[in-house]
Amino acid sequence: DGQGPLILCARLAPLAMSSLWLVKVPRHLAESWQQQPSGHSLGVVEPGVKDAMGRDTYTLRTSAAPGGAGPSSGEAGGDVEYKLTLGAPTGGMYSFAPGGPDAPAGEMVLEGRVTAKGDVSAAGLSAGYKQLVRSRQEAASVRAEVEAVDVDHLNQPLKKASEIHRQKQGIRDGKRERAEQKQKAAKAQKKLSREELRDLVFEKFELQPHWHKADLASETGQRPTDLAPVLDELCEREKFGPHKMEYKLKPQYGGGAR
Repeated sequence: DGQGPLILCARLAPLAMSSLWLVKVPRHLAESWQQQPSGHSLGVVEPGVKDAMGRDTYTLRTSAAPGGAGPSSGEAGGDVEYKLTLGAPTGGMYSFAPGGPDAPAGEMVLEGRVTAKGDVSAAGLSAGYKQLVRSRQEAASVRAEVEAVDVDHLNQPLKKASEIHRQKQGIRDGKRERAEQKQKAAKAQKKLSREELRDLVFEKFELQPHWHKADLASETGQRPTDLAPVLDELCEREKFGPHKMEYKLKPQYGGGAR
């Protein structure tokens, strides 16, 4: 790019190399942390037990994001709990940072070695977040109403053939008009975002713990192809028992806690 070569400088001795964690966090949490001043404590990490894959788990307690956007947000100003899962990195990973103000242009300084890699996920669904899901669902469930046409008068005896013909023609026109209105309403239906679909799925699993994809699509008014990616992210399928092949929430989202 015409700016000269990139210089990698390992200034730290091997014995003094820092051990770093590489952690993926939810967007709302990352945005909240980025607003904090330098040196401000972001939260407290408490050790837990290993998960089924042998990875270390921790409980992360941190200040609530602005507006309580997190799935387990408490009251305003309170702490929020998240689940932190860590495992060994797949290979040798190191962290570099730009050199100090006196360093040559383009120099990168070795900060340390990544000794653990993982992610932060919601610890559960709080009452506040459930209320947020319900309010979003109510706003998304508003649909245009179709006025029913009263055709009881067609059952009355008609004396003239011309009147019978006009009435039948009116019925056909009405059916055609209603079919066209239904098609227009279906095309005008709001396509939900990924976040709105997540909220909608959480709301339905609050009503019952197991769902077939087809039943959930019918219940929510969404296409199965639109629901599939969200179900794969949030749910898992029962392999045995009376609910075999039905979806339930993954444990980290409250599945199995009923």
